[in-house]
Amino acid sequence: MKKFLLIFVVAFLVMVGCSSEDSAAPKEESKPKEEKQTEEVEKDDEPTQEELDQKLKEEAVEADFVELNVDNPPDGKKVKATGEVTLVHESGVGGTFSLTTDEGIYSIQNMSLEEVEEGQEVTAYGTTSSEKAEDGSPQIVATIIEVVDGEEVTAVAEEEKKEEIDT
Repeated sequence: MKKFLLIFVVAFLVMVGCSSEDSAAPKEESKPKEEKQTEEVEKDDEPTQEELDQKLKEEAVEADFVELNVDNPPDGKKVKATGEVTLVHESGVGGTFSLTTDEGIYSIQNMSLEEVEEGQEVTAYGTTSSEKAEDGSPQIVATIIEVVDGEEVTAVAEEEKKEEIDT
């Protein structure tokens, strides 16, 4: 009789153990759905890339070569520099090129999708790097590059003028 009771208790515990795993699984599945909903709400609150680009253009100040061409240049300062692309070291996203301005030469790390070519007049918007380039020039990490003598920039400038007139 004791053996029968012992077998019954063991069987009962095995059944309870198996059934609790099945009921726990749906609870775990519902958590990711809640997290996904939370992530979607957070994404709605984040600014779009266009808004971030516009904000950078508004906050960027003209790069001051004298200020940036020091041993410890400011890190993360939002700047813009306009000049001629004189040397493309590496093309594409993550590539670098030299930008010659009236004040001096900057090394630009291209983090935009804009392909640049030697001889082009461009405006680079980005942040300063605390490290100088290999050639000793001040470095700018550019997330926006606009070709100054291109039709695309002319269209953007016309849009900006219309917005200013409307406001």
